[in-house]
Amino acid sequence: MELTLYGVSLWGGALLFVRIGTLVMLLPGLGEAAVPPRARLGLAILMTGLLAPGLANSVPPPPADPFAMSGVVISEAFIGLMFGAGARLLMTSLATAGQIMGLETGLSFAQTADPTQSGSGQLFGVFLGVFGTALVFATELHHAFIRGIVGTYHILAPGAAASPGDAAQLSVEVVSTSFRVGLQIAAPLLVGGLIFRVGLGVLARLIPTIQVFFVVLPLQILGGFFLIALGLSAGMIVWLDSLSHYASSMR
Repeated sequence: MELTLYGVSLWGGALLFVRIGTLVMLLPGLGEAAVPPRARLGLAILMTGLLAPGLANSVPPPPADPFAMSGVVISEAFIGLMFGAGARLLMTSLATAGQIMGLETGLSFAQTADPTQSGSGQLFGVFLGVFGTALVFATELHHAFIRGIVGTYHILAPGAAASPGDAAQLSVEVVSTSFRVGLQIAAPLLVGGLIFRVGLGVLARLIPTIQVFFVVLPLQILGGFFLIALGLSAGMIVWLDSLSHYASSMR
């Protein structure tokens, strides 16, 4: 039995909303904790209403069995989670880079308020998270992800089942890309920290009576900030490229 409201299929609208709502909840920029939940809900409902007429013919009829109906809904939620979690994992590369920066500068225990997560976090991780979110909106990359939401229906039609093998392969690729990009963002500090520690080791052998690592701590912090200022722009461009490539793959 087809349920309709003012000529609109409730089953088709609900099925589209499950995937779109899951994606909006997770995508970079749109799915940040700082974005009001009502705004995210309103965007998901608006996109569902806009896409429903064009996708009405591809929505499968509702199964007669309630358990089969639940399975289709869960499958749509899994598809949204698969694509959305991949994009969210790329955001974690900023946290990885922030942790490395904190270790290399000696400020790994410094905490500050995180406006994107409504809590506190590591100093450099919070800075990169806010910076990255601002760049997503400044470069209009969130538009690419909105187009990517539409593109997922070209990859997997409404009601289609996602392959577990493809989901596992996507997860492996995204996790490896996230870790690689995080290392690339923090690469100047890794190289500079290695050279700096080698120099400290030589100095400690030449002057064994002083605590070299404590004496040069201000120099370590100052040098770390200098390297961050020198290489951060290139690292964030690499990160934006990885997000743009993922958004394009969704289409």
